Amino acid sequence: MMAWLRVFGRFLLFVTYTLWCFLRYFGLRLAGYDKARAANVIKEAWLRFLPHRLGLRIHVEGSAQPSPCLYVANHIAYVDPIPLLMHLDARVVAKAEVRRWPIIGFAAGIIRTIFVRRDEKNSRHAAAEAIQHALESGISILVFPEGTTSEGNGTLPFRPRSFEAAGKAGVPVQPIAMWYDTPLAAYVGNDTFLPHFFRLFRLKQFTCFLVFGPALTGPDTTERAQSWIDSILKLNHHAHGRSTATT
Repeated sequence: MMAWLRVFGRFLLFVTYTLWCFLRYFGLRLAGYDKARAANVIKEAWLRFLPHRLGLRIHVEGSAQPSPCLYVANHIAYVDPIPLLMHLDARVVAKAEVRRWPIIGFAAGIIRTIFVRRDEKNSRHAAAEAIQHALESGISILVFPEGTTSEGNGTLPFRPRSFEAAGKAGVPVQPIAMWYDTPLAAYVGNDTFLPHFFRLFRLKQFTCFLVFGPALTGPDTTERAQSWIDSILKLNHHAHGRSTATT
């Protein structure tokens, strides 16, 4: 019973605080802030206030490379950008379906997420051009090159377009390995947002592990980044374990 009271309270907090951030964003815009500055203010406020209160804990090894940089990470769930954006400053690349998600889609649009339909060639091409332009403008990008989520024990094949964009822009690629201490974090198969949210956030707390890798330049960054992430996932899988988080 306590776990369900906890998750309902957290869901209400998530909705109300996120809506308050939307109102603050529009207030800042009326006060003369441009879109990027207003978005930065509410993003930082949201990341400072909410994740810890939802039970998310983060264990970090290493640190983000300075901008501009292409940050690439394995992908486990829609919550992945949260711990990452708490430790780096970047625009996120996400699948176009996220735009239609209530609240989350609107929030993603405000922080200038680059949306891509991975099954459409024109959309993939446009996203690659947007990534390259942002990197050339000194803006870092966070991408999940698998293109979908997995359970986090290893990686699926990496898509190369974002790596090619980084090469053309002349910026480094930094691989980031991530995993959680509970299998409930994985958003896979037939999962939908609300049932998954209630399943994960009813836990008293859960931990995300982040390991920042070396800056990669030159040829074959796609293969080298994937190989590095896979090696870290294998090494740390047994060291940290995948025990179920506290209920």
